[in-house]
Amino acid sequence: MKTVKNILLRGSWQTRNIGDIAHTPGFLSLAQQVIPEKKIWLWPCQIDRGVREMLLANFPALTIVESEEALNDAFEKCDLLINGSGPGVDLDAMERWAQRTHKPYGFFGVSADGLWSERKREIFSNASFIFCRDTLSVHFLKAQQLKCSLIDFGPDASYYLDLATGNRASDFLQKNALEREKFICAIPRLRWTPVSFDDEGFYYKDPVKEKVSFDHIEKDMEKMRQIIISIVRNTSCKVLICPEMTYQVPLGKRYLYERLPEDVKAKCVLKKEYWITDEALQIYAAAHSLVSMEMHSPIMFTALGKPAVLLRQAEDTWKGQMWRDTGLQSWIFELNVSSASEVSECIQKIISDYKSACTKAENARQKAVDAGVKALKQCFEI
Repeated sequence: MKTVKNILLRGSWQTRNIGDIAHTPGFLSLAQQVIPEKKIWLWPCQIDRGVREMLLANFPALTIVESEEALNDAFEKCDLLINGSGPGVDLDAMERWAQRTHKPYGFFGVSADGLWSERKREIFSNASFIFCRDTLSVHFLKAQQLKCSLIDFGPDASYYLDLATGNRASDFLQKNALEREKFICAIPRLRWTPVSFDDEGFYYKDPVKEKVSFDHIEKDMEKMRQIIISIVRNTSCKVLICPEMTYQVPLGKRYLYERLPEDVKAKCVLKKEYWITDEALQIYAAAHSLVSMEMHSPIMFTALGKPAVLLRQAEDTWKGQMWRDTGLQSWIFELNVSSASEVSECIQKIISDYKSACTKAENARQKAVDAGVKALKQCFEI
């Protein structure tokens, strides 16, 4: 595909999750490095909350496709469609492109878990390339005997995140007396993401997901509270309780911050509003490390060369395998079988030899970047 000049990127899945926001600028940063001569067009799902402005400030040459007329133009002028990083694929978009243009398409940094269907099999099979963000997905797809001959490891695009730094975070840090590398971020998560939420609760359409989430919420949040207590009482670090998704603002407030002992609460800061990726990245850059039940903030910490401990819930996707794929297997804990004391001990080790921990994070970042560069080059060597 060396004749490809214009690439249509399907992505920007939602703005209530800073990880889903991060996928697009991550891919664009990688593309600037590897294929700077090619023009990227973005076909987004959501770019509100200031995400459009953030993207254009960092990538002024980006063409954003936001109308049916613009999409028709993109279908005519673009030579390749790439389904960007995420937990799955946009089957409708891939089918629409294939049926209307008969031009090639591929997947970059996706997971392949979830329900498997003949429709999904056909779309994967007819792809020119599939790069999976975790090796479990690679092994699964290679066992499916697809027609696609290029199936390999290509990490989540948020590993390549490189947004312009600014001062959006400075007021928050100063107002809350958070000193550089003297606070640890903590992010909670429900077993399943609620459809909606308010100050009173979290709401689901699926009663099974609702039951699973509420059956685990007390035990999961108690573990995180114990980890926060250990950090505050046994180290000189403060704790910033912050969100990766919008619903985690009230989750962190009600189930973590408000239930902490007073002496611990005095050394904790609650992020009371949701943020988007550039502000989060600036605050993460000032942090010491992270303990998170979500996946993409740990990746963002790794992209900064900083240590992050992942508490994986069994209901989450295969994406947690990325921590093992990049050499961070000692920083991932399966929440169902891991105790708060085990996680706290890991954090203590990171604090006691912070320089080595940062080196480990940087090595993981470099491994992911090297794999991403190789993968994107391969897309155009077919």
